[in-house]
Amino acid sequence: MTMRKIYISKNYTNILAIVAFSFVLSIVGVQISSVFSLVVVWRFIKSPILLIMNTLPITLFMLFIFFITSRLWTSFFFGGTPFLIFYFINRFKIRLRHEPFVPADIYLGNESTKVINLSQLPFNAKLYALIALFVLFSLFLFLCIKSKPMKLLPRSIGVLLTVVLSIFLYNTAYSNTSFYNKFKIYGSQYSQIDVVNSRGFIYSFLIKTHTFDLPVPEEYSPSDCENILFKYNAEKEDNVKLPHIIAIMSEAFWDIDKVEQIEFNNGYNPLENFNKITAKSYYGKIVTTIFGGGTSDSEFSFLTGHSKTTLSGFANPYINLIRKDTYALPWILESKGYKTVGFHPGFPWFYNRYNVYDYLGFQNIFFIDDMDIDRENTYYVSDMDTFKFLLDDFNNHLNIYPDSPYFNFTVTIENHGPYANYDMGNPEIIKKESVDSEYYHIVNNYANGLMSCDKALGYLIEELEKVNEPVVLLYFSDHLPLLGENFSGYKAMNYNIGTSEDLEAYLNTYETPYFIWSNNLAKDLLKDQGKIPFVGEAPYISVHYMALELFDYIGLNDTEYFQYLRELREEFPVMTNRFYKTRDGIFTEELNQYQTEKINEYRLLQYYMLFDKDIESLR
Repeated sequence: MTMRKIYISKNYTNILAIVAFSFVLSIVGVQISSVFSLVVVWRFIKSPILLIMNTLPITLFMLFIFFITSRLWTSFFFGGTPFLIFYFINRFKIRLRHEPFVPADIYLGNESTKVINLSQLPFNAKLYALIALFVLFSLFLFLCIKSKPMKLLPRSIGVLLTVVLSIFLYNTAYSNTSFYNKFKIYGSQYSQIDVVNSRGFIYSFLIKTHTFDLPVPEEYSPSDCENILFKYNAEKEDNVKLPHIIAIMSEAFWDIDKVEQIEFNNGYNPLENFNKITAKSYYGKIVTTIFGGGTSDSEFSFLTGHSKTTLSGFANPYINLIRKDTYALPWILESKGYKTVGFHPGFPWFYNRYNVYDYLGFQNIFFIDDMDIDRENTYYVSDMDTFKFLLDDFNNHLNIYPDSPYFNFTVTIENHGPYANYDMGNPEIIKKESVDSEYYHIVNNYANGLMSCDKALGYLIEELEKVNEPVVLLYFSDHLPLLGENFSGYKAMNYNIGTSEDLEAYLNTYETPYFIWSNNLAKDLLKDQGKIPFVGEAPYISVHYMALELFDYIGLNDTEYFQYLRELREEFPVMTNRFYKTRDGIFTEELNQYQTEKINEYRLLQYYMLFDKDIESLR
């Protein structure tokens, strides 16, 4: 006995059903992204325009599929699946990285799969139930509903209309940022999660697709920017012997021993070398703009002196902004006679580094393909192998260019997440009573990677002490490690952290260590030039001042843009997406008129340095 299907003879009935399906999927999507918050759903129901703006793309795509196939089930299943996938990705990124899914992430798809294992995605019973309901309803439509086939002409007209309307809306309603910004934000305007949850994921995602090019700031004038920088011109310091510089950005390096509750078992100290080195170095904290990932943001800020806080919420500057030769630290140092090297023991396509490093002025660029290591047994290249490669390149430089200073910027990768939350057979470094048992393994596995990096750091310092050349080492971390979803690993240590919490928690989320160390020959060189090598507590600053701190250490004070940054640092030593630390040492979310004008001036100069600054004089 065959099942009789429900026959729909009227096309407008199918269209109305599709509209209804799209609204249901839109509400379901809000639930997925907001972690099943009925409060958020109610906000959208009370704001019909916002609900429509988030539903229209789903409606149009489902209608497009229907007009092609003339089948209701294909419209629902194939039209709805891509949006559900996007909703899930957004949810997972919010839960794991505490930031929403944005268009630039699509370009970083391979990078993202390296960061997160599928087995560690935070699925739960509600998500599995939603998937099951979606599949079952699709099967119901397939088995029980039959639509009257549409004739070719109305189908063709339908396809054409949905395409034309989609293009029109994308270039009008979904590019109108001023209209988008009128909708209320529930929570903090500085939290992208709050912004997206308040205005809707689909609507926000489409708006952000129009921001791949940084908009020209209001009141921008290249000549005005040149006049500002002219005030910071200084006499060039020629014929001054400069030390070799090695700058290392260490993947997810964190001084975990700062957590009061953390204790190590006897015989283990994952920061033994780090603490010995910092006791004799210039040591402090930086505040980054990222948590748990987004390494290239910290790279970008260090190498250019630009802050992500004033760049219109761009997801990734390496993807969006660096498309030509751009004023940066390597160009500056090359103009001082340095041979410059960029090195990352990962793949060259990570964050488009192969092209970006060239645009930023590195004369030589090395990646994992240039290393002689066992690739089959290597998930992430160890810091020990990384530093051995670095030292070999440094020694080759000394043999080939004995009279030229050497600059190497290395981005490590060994302790890259994810960190497994199960026993991997690693030593128990962390005392079990220090961490909630549910998340002990994720913290302990991270600490094992940290200890390996610390041993490599100790080896590097030992080797640099032996070098018969003046060497300065800058070592800093890009961001904190991602220890499970929703800060779970940190909460298991009772560490105060969170992007929507108080000032201390917010700063703890983005705060990482740095130090500047020099060997004895570098200390002697600086002393002979009347420069006192700094030792002790270094200033608490934002990551975009890191190169400036290096310049201060070696006494390089004749670059106009960094002279400007020196003045800006006095005004705002710390700049975040939420708080500013002002010259009087106070953190504030509200700026006065003068401070606002200074930030706007910085925004204008950043645009000029990125797009209009002529670097020919540095070649």
